Amino acid sequence: MLLADLSRDDCLKSLPPVFARLCGKLKTLDLANLPLGWQDLEEGIQMNVMTFETSPAEGKKAEMHRKFVDIQLLIDGEEMIEYGLSQPDLAKYDEYRDEDDYQLTDEIDNKNEVVLKPNMFAIFLPYEPHKPGNSVNENKTLKKLVVKVPVELL
Repeated sequence: MLLADLSRDDCLKSLPPVFARLCGKLKTLDLANLPLGWQDLEEGIQMNVMTFETSPAEGKKAEMHRKFVDIQLLIDGEEMIEYGLSQPDLAKYDEYRDEDDYQLTDEIDNKNEVVLKPNMFAIFLPYEPHKPGNSVNENKTLKKLVVKVPVELL
């Protein structure tokens, strides 16, 4: 998992080239006025802009991907994301949905958490479970986008 703030002038310098390029494109967008839904960031790479109400982490499932990297950028609000960096025990996950590239689990081993504020982003690599959309102190509406980066671009 990588964590950075898009509003920092130097945020792209330490990122791998593909992430620096994509985040550089995100910096040029009017994030607050992006329309909701799926749209192309560049050829072969899509992003989903969404708004929703955060909720407590308890009772929610964590997701994990194999074929795509997630760049999760918070546009407005605040969001807590639980995540794990240890090797996942695949026996604890449900079936893999190849077409949508995800599988779910009730439990993240060696769980950590991060709170995103506007312009902060987290990059989740394949096999890094994460549970986004959690409330920090109370449920709040947020706007965020998720860029899906094919793993073969790494």
